[in-house]
Amino acid sequence: MKSLQQLGEFGLIREIERWITPSDPDLIQGIGDDVAVVQFGRKYLLLTTDVLIEDVHFMRSWTNPYLLGKKSLAVNLSDIAAMGGIPKYFLISIGVPQTLSFTFISSFYRGLKEEAKKFNVDLIGGDTSLSEKLMINICLIGKGERGKLIFRKGAEVGDDLYVSGTLGDAALGLKFLEDKRMKKKPKGLIERHLAPTPRIELGQALAQQRLAHAMIDISDGLLSDTQHLLEESRVGARIWEERLPLSKNYFRWVRRYSREPYQLALRGGEDYELLFTAPKKVRTKISSLSHSLGLPVTCIGEILPENEGLQLIHRNGKIQVPTQLGFDHFLKTPGG
Repeated sequence: MKSLQQLGEFGLIREIERWITPSDPDLIQGIGDDVAVVQFGRKYLLLTTDVLIEDVHFMRSWTNPYLLGKKSLAVNLSDIAAMGGIPKYFLISIGVPQTLSFTFISSFYRGLKEEAKKFNVDLIGGDTSLSEKLMINICLIGKGERGKLIFRKGAEVGDDLYVSGTLGDAALGLKFLEDKRMKKKPKGLIERHLAPTPRIELGQALAQQRLAHAMIDISDGLLSDTQHLLEESRVGARIWEERLPLSKNYFRWVRRYSREPYQLALRGGEDYELLFTAPKKVRTKISSLSHSLGLPVTCIGEILPENEGLQLIHRNGKIQVPTQLGFDHFLKTPGG
């Protein structure tokens, strides 16, 4: 019998999906996508949930409670963004150590409230409990229009593969947080890890204008989340390493931790950018949308037939079929 470490996080998810077969005809999308989708009258109801656990997803010594509150909601908002949906309400269940101060909790909820206000989302309930370590679980509810939601499945051979923003900043920021030797650390990179920006506006625009065929947010790493999209769409892809959008701050600091400057951008995770496919005929429209939002949107590859798998084209032209793709909770190691 396989252990969880042998099975891996995504292997476990596939097993759970095999054990549970929903029968409700109103269920449009269940396990396998960023968000569950249920038909609710003329609208679609969107539901997603994420858990943050102390010493697994965050260290209290690395962050302040205000930023932790913001991030707790942001990671859920990113899932709704990846479908082009509209976030509306959320519930929060929180396990609190007895030694935690009221000031900490107050600051946490202040960050949570500000993130909710920014995206016009209301807190409508939840639960609290005593816990050995701080545990935060949010369930976010949203809505979408029929025909105007974007799923992981739907990518077509010949599509361009796009990514928003820049990659690797959050993973590099985490390296600095872990580095006890370095006293003065680059705030910009650390903030990308502690306070990600969910791309709600971009996701909604892509959905409303029907520009994208398939989409996912990047939480586990570019290669890992690309593979999730490919599996659901039953296609392959080619990614050009030299096309990856990297920030000046990233280039300035990355060689401190990696001889291969693209590794963290490919496998690091927690960027919470949008990865999507779109037909070549809408390139001009996507360029215009990028300009109007003031957000870089970069074509990094193309969609191939399924039998060609996931290919990474290095700067020297060498083609690699990556095997270790990104972070897995049960393996406890990012891909190399």
